[in-house]
Amino acid sequence: MSTQSPRGMSLPCFSPEVAGVRSLLWLPVAPACNMRCFTCTRRADRAADSFGQGTSLPPDDAVARATAAVERGDDVSGVLLWGPGEPLVNASTYVVLRKLQWFYPDLPVTVCTNGILLPDRLEELVRTGVSRLVLSINAVTPEAAERIYESVNYRARQYSGKAAADLVLQQQWNGLENAVEAGLSVTVYTAVMDGINAQEVNDISTRAKKIGAERVVTAALQENGP
Repeated sequence: MSTQSPRGMSLPCFSPEVAGVRSLLWLPVAPACNMRCFTCTRRADRAADSFGQGTSLPPDDAVARATAAVERGDDVSGVLLWGPGEPLVNASTYVVLRKLQWFYPDLPVTVCTNGILLPDRLEELVRTGVSRLVLSINAVTPEAAERIYESVNYRARQYSGKAAADLVLQQQWNGLENAVEAGLSVTVYTAVMDGINAQEVNDISTRAKKIGAERVVTAALQENGP
């Protein structure tokens, strides 16, 4: 998942090594994202007024990949539904979830999310058999969040600046609390950016664990050359 951003940094959204999900079968099902981050690689690949699209599998192909792994007898401990966009904003995610639940009701399913839609979609995730989330949370204060998130698209409205930062914090932290109350196992994933949110990492971890996150993992945003 190593990619380059226009600022010479690796994409901060997610790292399989850090999040501890390398053993899962990865199913990229979400091409679109509802969030613009200042360090995201998609900034170089999109029009100024559009949200990023990335390479992903059509729902039937994603399910076929899972089916092939199971039928081959691969050591599949579960599946992970991820981007390269935001799974909860893509209809294909829910198609795959429903089909996997129908074919393999006992197969553990993890969904990676930025949390913007988590409070809104949690009930459907639980209903379709999701047992674990990897939730990205990178800030506890609006000041740090505003330096990470350029804009957010939520309920057909685009937010930017402080409004976007406030929305991100509200949805992510409320989503974490709701998910824990619903009985899901949640790993909170934090991308550490020097000079932006590094000073908040301990507060993120303390707050997330107090709410009930099973794990809090961090990954430094790495420079990848000039």
